[in-house]
Amino acid sequence: MTTSQIPAGLETPSDKPKRWDFSRDAVTPGRLTAWGAELACASALVAPLADIPWEAGAAAGVVCTGAAVIYEKAKGSWRRVMVARASSWLATTGWLSYALATRPTLLTMVIGVSTWAAGAAVNISMDKWGEQTREAEKEFQRRLAQGEEIAKAQQGWAKLLYDICGIEGAVADPIVDKWPSGVGETVKITLPAHMNIDALRGYEAELAGALHLPKGGGVAFSAGGPEVPRNVVFIAITRKNMMSGAIAYPKLTPTTINKPVGFGVVGNGAEAGLNLKDEGFIAIGAQGSGKTALMKTLGLGLTRCLDALVWDMDTSAKMSAVFVNPYLRYGIGVPLIDWPATNEDECRLMVQAARAIIAARKTEYSDLLEDEDVDNLPATAEIPAIHIRVDETKSMPDDVLEGIDFIIEEGRSVNVRVSNTGLRATRDYITAAMDELTPGRIGLRTNNASELDMLFPGFGAPDMAIFTDPGTVVYMSATKGPFQPAPAKAYATMAEAFTEGTEDYSRMQTLFMDAARQLSDIRPDLDEVSARAAGLAYGQRWARCIPNLRGDAHGNVSAERMHESVWELYQSWPTPVSYDVLLGRAIDEDGDTVTAHGPSMAIPRLTETMLDDDELERAAAQDAAIELAKTKVAPKSNDQLAVELFASLGRPVKPSEVYPLMVKAGYDKSERTFRDLCARLSLQNKLVKGDDGTYAAVESGEVPHAAGRVPGPEDDPDGRGDDAHQ
Repeated sequence: MTTSQIPAGLETPSDKPKRWDFSRDAVTPGRLTAWGAELACASALVAPLADIPWEAGAAAGVVCTGAAVIYEKAKGSWRRVMVARASSWLATTGWLSYALATRPTLLTMVIGVSTWAAGAAVNISMDKWGEQTREAEKEFQRRLAQGEEIAKAQQGWAKLLYDICGIEGAVADPIVDKWPSGVGETVKITLPAHMNIDALRGYEAELAGALHLPKGGGVAFSAGGPEVPRNVVFIAITRKNMMSGAIAYPKLTPTTINKPVGFGVVGNGAEAGLNLKDEGFIAIGAQGSGKTALMKTLGLGLTRCLDALVWDMDTSAKMSAVFVNPYLRYGIGVPLIDWPATNEDECRLMVQAARAIIAARKTEYSDLLEDEDVDNLPATAEIPAIHIRVDETKSMPDDVLEGIDFIIEEGRSVNVRVSNTGLRATRDYITAAMDELTPGRIGLRTNNASELDMLFPGFGAPDMAIFTDPGTVVYMSATKGPFQPAPAKAYATMAEAFTEGTEDYSRMQTLFMDAARQLSDIRPDLDEVSARAAGLAYGQRWARCIPNLRGDAHGNVSAERMHESVWELYQSWPTPVSYDVLLGRAIDEDGDTVTAHGPSMAIPRLTETMLDDDELERAAAQDAAIELAKTKVAPKSNDQLAVELFASLGRPVKPSEVYPLMVKAGYDKSERTFRDLCARLSLQNKLVKGDDGTYAAVESGEVPHAAGRVPGPEDDPDGRGDDAHQ
C-alpha cells in the first residue's frame, strides 16, 4: 500500500509526507507567530554589522521568548515544554546582547550563528514534543475517564449481584464481549472463591428485570470450559427479543453425524446444536409450542448426515410424513426417513430389529473396535449410525417402552441412539432410564414452569418470559455442552411461518421436496451385518409401511394416493409377512411358532451394476440426450425430451422408467400421475399405450400389444386432480 492509499488520520509519522518546514500538520496562527519570532531573531544576528545598538538584539530576544511562551501556553503544552523553549531563546538573547556591545569579530559571529541554529533546533523539536506530550495527555485523560466508567460498571454489577442474589464481593471483568449479532453481550464475573455458578441459579428472571430486558430477551449463565476456574461465571445478556419472528432453515448441505446437528440459533448468532452421535435428547413442550416443527428441523439435520439413518416411531405420522411424501406422492429420490413406524406393531418390530442389530454389531464388529483401538463403533457411510426418534412417548405401549429403555442402555457403544418427545416431563412421558441416560435436553413452552424444572433438574426452571413465540427453546447437554440451559430459536421449515411472497416463503414451500432431490443420493444403506440381523422386519418394512402412510383407515391403498412409479413398484412386491408371524404371535397346527420366510423388498437405486451391456449403451445415449437438452442454446421442450427418452429405450416401457430421466434433465414439475404429465406436455398424440401399462413413442416403430390413446383430462370426471388429497 502506498502512502496515498492510507486513509487520512491513520498514518504513522513515517507514513506522512516530509515537509521542509519540519511541521506535521496544517500551519496555524500560533506557528506563524513562532516562526515570525524566529525570523526576527535571525535578522537581529546581522545587527553587529549594521552598527545597531545592543538594546535592539536584547529586545528581539525578549520578543522571541515571549512569543514562544505564549504559543506553548495557548497550545496547552506541559510546563516543562514552555520552560525549555523560553530557556533556548534567553540563551540566544544573552549572546546577541554581548555581541552588539563588544563589536564581535568573525569568530564571534560564527559562534552566534551556531548558537542560533541550536536554539532554532530546540524550538522546532519542542514544537513536536509539545504535540506529542499533549496527545499523550489526552490519551491519559481518555484512559482515566474510561477507567472511571469501568469502575462505575464494576461497582454497578457488584451492587446488582448483591441486591438481587445476595452475593458480596463479585468483580466484573472490564472487557465486555459484544456479540456480532448486535443483540447482546457476555459479561465475565468472578465470584468470591467459595462460590460457583450454583449461587446464581434461579435468578435469571430477577436479573433480566433489573437490567430492563424485554420479553424474548433474558439472562443465561455459563461456567465456561474445563480450564475456567469454578468461581468464574459468564453471564449472557440478550437485550433484544431474538425469539420473535422466524429463522429460515439454512442450506441443505451434506454433513456428518460426527459433528453437532444444528437446529437453531443462539443469541450471539452461533448455531445451536446437539452431538447426536454420542447422545439422544428429550424434547418437552405443550401443544402449540412448536415441538413438531422442532422435530422436523432436527430430522432435516439428521437426514443431511451421510453416515446416519433415521427411524421414527410416529403413530401420528406428523413427524415423518414430510420426509417420505416427496417419494410416495411425487416419485422424487428415496424416502429420507429409513423406517417410519406408524402403528404399534410396527414400533414393536422396530424395537425387535434394533435389539438384534445391537447384539450383532457388538459381536461382529468387535475386531474393528480392537483394530481402531476405540470403545465405541465409529459412524461411517458403510456402518451408519441409527437414530430412533419417538414421538409422544406416552402413546407407546408398555412393551415398546421397555424395548426403548433397553436400546438406550445397550445401544450407545454401537451407535444406536434414541430421542424422545412428550407433552410433559413426568414419568408418564419420560421413563427412569430415559431420564438418567439421555443427556440432551430441549425444553419448549410448557403450561407449568415446574415441567421444565423437572426437565432440567438441579438447574431450576428457565425464565418463562423468553417463550414468546413457537420454536423458542432452552437446551443443554450434560456431556457435550452447553452444560447449563441456554435459550435458542429453532429454525422454521414451513412456509406458513413467513410472509407470503417473500424469498423465505417460496423456499420453505419446496424445502422438503428440495431435500429429497438433494439428499437422496447421499442417504446411506444399512450395513450388511445389521440388515441381516434385522431380518424381514427391516427388509419388508416399506411393503408394510406404504399402506399405513398412504392407505385409508382400513389400510386399503390405491393408485390415486401415490406416484405412478411408487404404485407400480408397490404392486410388484409380493404380500409381506404378517405382523403376527414377524412378532412370533402366529402358532402352527403343532403349536410351534411360525417362522418368517420371504424376500426383502427394497426401494431400488439405479446403478450400473444393474444394467446389461445393451442397457448401458442406451443409458449412455439417454445421458447424452439429457446433457444436450441442458446445454443447447435453444433447449428441447419438455414434450420433445419426453418423447426422445421414450424412443431411446427402444421398447415399450413404463412411465416410471422415463420420469426419473426427465428429472435428471432438469424437469422439476412434480406430477401425481403420468396421465397428468402427459396432459401437461401434450403427449396424447405422440405416445401409444399398451394394455400392460407400457407406452412407446410413435416414431420408434415399437407398438405395444394393444395400442390406444393416452388418457387426457377429459377422461377424468373429477378433473386433473391437482388439489391435495383429502
